[in-house]
Amino acid sequence: MLRSRLCEEKADDQMYPISVETLCDLTDGTIQGPVSTAVQIDGVVIDSRDARRGDAFFALQGHRQHGMQFATAALRDGAAVIVTDPSAFEGRQAGVTTPCVVVPDAEIALAQIAQHNRRSSDALVIAVTGSVGKTTTRKLITCVMETTHTGIQSPRNFNNHLGVPLSLLELQPGDEFAVIEIAASGPGEVAVLSAIAEPEMAVVTRVAPAHLAGFGTLQAVQQAKQELVKGLPQSGVAFLNADDPQVLKMAAATRARVVTFGESETADVRATDVVVTDSQLQFRVNGFGYDVPICGLHNLTNVLAAIAVGLEVGLDEQQIAAGLQRFEAAPGRCCVSAVGPWTVVDDTYNASPASVSAAIRFVDDYHNCHRRIVVLNDMLDLGDQSSDLHFGIGAALAASTVDHVAVLGEFSNDVIDGFLAAGGSINRISGFRDLHLMASMLDCLLSPGDLVLIKGSRATRMEQVAGLLANLAAAETSLRTAA
Repeated sequence: MLRSRLCEEKADDQMYPISVETLCDLTDGTIQGPVSTAVQIDGVVIDSRDARRGDAFFALQGHRQHGMQFATAALRDGAAVIVTDPSAFEGRQAGVTTPCVVVPDAEIALAQIAQHNRRSSDALVIAVTGSVGKTTTRKLITCVMETTHTGIQSPRNFNNHLGVPLSLLELQPGDEFAVIEIAASGPGEVAVLSAIAEPEMAVVTRVAPAHLAGFGTLQAVQQAKQELVKGLPQSGVAFLNADDPQVLKMAAATRARVVTFGESETADVRATDVVVTDSQLQFRVNGFGYDVPICGLHNLTNVLAAIAVGLEVGLDEQQIAAGLQRFEAAPGRCCVSAVGPWTVVDDTYNASPASVSAAIRFVDDYHNCHRRIVVLNDMLDLGDQSSDLHFGIGAALAASTVDHVAVLGEFSNDVIDGFLAAGGSINRISGFRDLHLMASMLDCLLSPGDLVLIKGSRATRMEQVAGLLANLAAAETSLRTAA
């Protein structure tokens, strides 16, 4: 299905260049100020600090300030034109001194330009969604595709109403594929984003409790993720996790061809002979052995999704295996490192019941350590089910091989209640309200060789704990040196 084209060297331009006249035509914009319709735009930014010569700076409403406040800085750094909405333009009284294109809605205009750029490209667009595993799967697919093709992937976590358009705007002449991550916090968002991206292939990782404050129920989550495969063309391919019944039922909602992956006997791309080590997954697919540098059994389906995509576009097993060998975990996503005398698992990027359960299982399966310590903060955005879901995590921890649990946050008592109700010893769990007090306890608790897992939703900023542990390790080293 991949279009065969020569892999040209990437151009310096960020996107397919368009004129200001075309920009106006696409967005129903009107020129205000000193800018010619013939001026070429070869990049789009929404942060004035990223502006360079030839860019269009989209001045959007931010959480605290409007982008028009930074229009002068963007122009000083080379931006050719400012794109904004009428109220911001009039409120600033830019008049004839600022080269502007005024559009009815700047965010919609960003999406319109992004869709035009996507349609200008021959690249195969592969979209990835799911409650967990999106970023890891996106990176794995990219590693596989890059063995023989050139292309792009969503930068970092660019997966929302701004991130998806900005990702598509990175498509350039010569790109043969784009792996686009798509997320949502409420119904209908996936459908909107997939309509912009127009993917020909779609991967769904898992359906699990996440963003329940916006969705309400697990069924609503399933319906939202299903929007991606529902929008595929008949000529497209939907890659579905055969081990997740909520994902598998999406096969009935798409007109595209379905390819399944997983450990299930019914999976089209099926893993057998699975072996989990501290730092790798080993398994077979159709008799071919894979050895992937990735942590945790929960990542097996993510790897299988990448293999399924690779096979579909015509790569052989050796090429796929070589691509998977190049995988490196994204920061904050089950990153294992030595910090002084301890092994620290930085899984702080985000947290949901599914990802916390997976992290607990990873700790259970870890062999090369003295004791297993879990440091956990709140799982946010779970709505009315927050207390019950934290209680369930406590019960899961009680049933695990974890030696000690340190919890903090608004729902820490729910975790402790679940832990004790499931038979966990009170000596195995500690609750804290203050991060620094907890760090002091860890200083007393930790021994050389311990494994420390750090987990919590993004807003809890649990990466600070990893920093505190690094400071403790450095202080300990200094004391030993001084002695």
